[in-house]
Amino acid sequence: MEHILKIKIRLFTLLFLSALVYACSPKLYVDESKRYQAGTLTDSQVDSLHLFLKQNERLALKDTIIIKYDFNKDVCWKDLSYQNAEFLNNVRWAFQKNILEKAEARPKVAIYQYREEGKSFSPVKSKGLEIETDSGFLRKLLFKEVTSCGTSAIILPNGKFLLVKSDPQFSALILNAQDIEKKLQENLVK
Repeated sequence: MEHILKIKIRLFTLLFLSALVYACSPKLYVDESKRYQAGTLTDSQVDSLHLFLKQNERLALKDTIIIKYDFNKDVCWKDLSYQNAEFLNNVRWAFQKNILEKAEARPKVAIYQYREEGKSFSPVKSKGLEIETDSGFLRKLLFKEVTSCGTSAIILPNGKFLLVKSDPQFSALILNAQDIEKKLQENLVK
């Protein structure tokens, strides 16, 4: 009887630890219907966000805000880590060029790149890009769920926001105003 109890305790402990590891690991969203999350920030949260972003001297704050957020210890870009330096620089340049082109085409949109504090980032996402390190403010406000390949947020002037989870290519940048409004409506009623 005591032997069976020990086995049950070990089994329970193993299941508990497995569930804990799964719950703490980054989630990869590939299903389009689950990839988006919508919400609304309060006026005071929007004000706090504006104060925080004004500290970023690279960009001027604008009506609409788009933020690409990467998490520490993400393995999304791991396969590229084994490439040569020239290839990595070309990937970085193409990524940054895309952001600059999108920013130029949208004069009322400020596009930011942030990452969580930490030291474990892919070489692709750690050098050569205009990525700021978040002190924890953005993580607590918008990026509460750790996702594989980062999450992007689109914050409208009225405080409504749309999160695009598992967004390695920063696809939030290709959504136009109608797409954003449609996705907000679809995801606010879930």
